[in-house]
Amino acid sequence: MISGSKPTRSRKENSPVFRLVLVLVLILPLEGAWLTDLKDARKRAFEEKKDVYVVFLATEISGACVQFKKRVLSQDVFQAAIADRFIPVLIDVPLKQTPGVISPLAANRVVAENFGVVRYPTTFFLNSKGIVYARETGAAINEPLKYAAKVIRRSKDQVARLKLIEEAYKQDGLERAKSLIALIKSTPRGADPSLSAEHLEELAKLDPDDSLGFRKDHLAETGFTDLDRAIKEVFHKDSYDQVIKLVDDYIIKFEPKGVLLQKALFPKLAALNHDKQTAQATEVAEAVIAIDATSAHGKLAAQILRRLKSK
Repeated sequence: MISGSKPTRSRKENSPVFRLVLVLVLILPLEGAWLTDLKDARKRAFEEKKDVYVVFLATEISGACVQFKKRVLSQDVFQAAIADRFIPVLIDVPLKQTPGVISPLAANRVVAENFGVVRYPTTFFLNSKGIVYARETGAAINEPLKYAAKVIRRSKDQVARLKLIEEAYKQDGLERAKSLIALIKSTPRGADPSLSAEHLEELAKLDPDDSLGFRKDHLAETGFTDLDRAIKEVFHKDSYDQVIKLVDDYIIKFEPKGVLLQKALFPKLAALNHDKQTAQATEVAEAVIAIDATSAHGKLAAQILRRLKSK
């Protein structure tokens, strides 16, 4: 398994032999029906009622991407296996930038940014309307047919999911609400939020008082995603006061509980610890541990607490 990673150069990747192989891989076109224009792929998918399989690579500097392209994506058997279900798109992102030189693939950087790609390889699965229903980072360099089976399974799972949605809407009242909740909870990682928007609106009608407690929890989870993004933007700037305020505002607004509360409190603990606010950091560390001392956050909080008390 080659997991997705932020591309870094190894000694092997700097060797003359590796660079020669890399050049050959880059200049040889992929066989089969791979497209490089996502807009064109979406148009064809809509017309042919197929899904879109989008692969983001960074072959200039990532050995994992080179191997994935060579051993899986460029193989005829792989392309033939997924052809009935997918319009395949390969987007090679030129991360290496040379002053004064504009890569012919430079536009791909914008596409990758729009998809939020930070590690390579990363793949996306889009339905025939061009909406992302699943995302994966990394690639298992298996036999091409084995990997094709994994890709096809994603599409089959989406078809099965659509059937479950149909069944859910045949039910009434809270039974329909419970079925929709189960579907929303099982939404694959990286799926576009718009896929659940209609179901959330239906839930609001079916359970206006939120007697099932789902909408509040769902809003808290969505809010945490925004919180996490905001914290990442300010933490590296040593803006510890902003981190603390972001966390406090989130907790007041969404009242998260359990694991979600623990995840929200941890960056506040980190900020207080970095800012040497020992008393407050101790208090937050104890709160994190009290939620679940056996979780990763709980164990890290315990380590921080021991250091705080040893000072």
